[in-house]
Amino acid sequence: MAVNQLKADLLHSGGLYDSEVVDSHTVLIEEWIQGEEYAIDGYYNQDGEPVILNVFKRLFKDDYDTSDRIYYTSKLAINEIYHDALKFMKNTQTVLPLRNYPIHFEIRKKGDRVIPIEINPLRFAGAGTTDLGYHAYGMNMYEHYFSGTKPDWNRILEEMDDHIYSFFFAEVPLEINLEDVSCIDHDGLLHEFEHVLEYRQLPFQNDRSMAIIFYRSEDLNKNLQLLHLDLIPYLTIKHLVFI
Repeated sequence: MAVNQLKADLLHSGGLYDSEVVDSHTVLIEEWIQGEEYAIDGYYNQDGEPVILNVFKRLFKDDYDTSDRIYYTSKLAINEIYHDALKFMKNTQTVLPLRNYPIHFEIRKKGDRVIPIEINPLRFAGAGTTDLGYHAYGMNMYEHYFSGTKPDWNRILEEMDDHIYSFFFAEVPLEINLEDVSCIDHDGLLHEFEHVLEYRQLPFQNDRSMAIIFYRSEDLNKNLQLLHLDLIPYLTIKHLVFI
């Protein structure tokens, strides 16, 4: 069962990304890594100094979930991992002396142990989801990167409120054939969210991506509910015509 699921996932991902981003010909089986997962975008400036531009925390509905459905940020999430993430970037720089270099990386933390999951510059600001930082703390990470400046995280944390800021990456479920989908009920999906900050419709015909929804909530309860949201009711399926 696991092998069949792996084959299906590889066929799916093979059509979404260039081979330089995801190589589906070689599979690395890792140990089961426990801990909270974080995604960070940053860069090394012209002096090789690491700069963090975004800090997001990833949510999973269970131990077997590998989707990118929900990431969020908050004062608490940033404080949980910021110094560990900065230390990780500094340690990486001792091995790879990077300059003027963007980077996206994902790490897991359990206790005092921080383990890298992915380091991939090609995913820097990928899919525009890093705009969540703009909604959460009003920072334009692209401007910082191209200007070679760095955000004042002390000021940002002082001025941030206590809300949870999240993005929901909506995809056509894998069990649905894309050719059978005629349209998406975006208005209906929109109403599943409270305090929507931005709703971006996406061309699902290419890679199953339906929408990216940026939103604010009082706590994590709404996110935990949305992790289990069934998206099939928001798809209009073409009627089969038999001749």
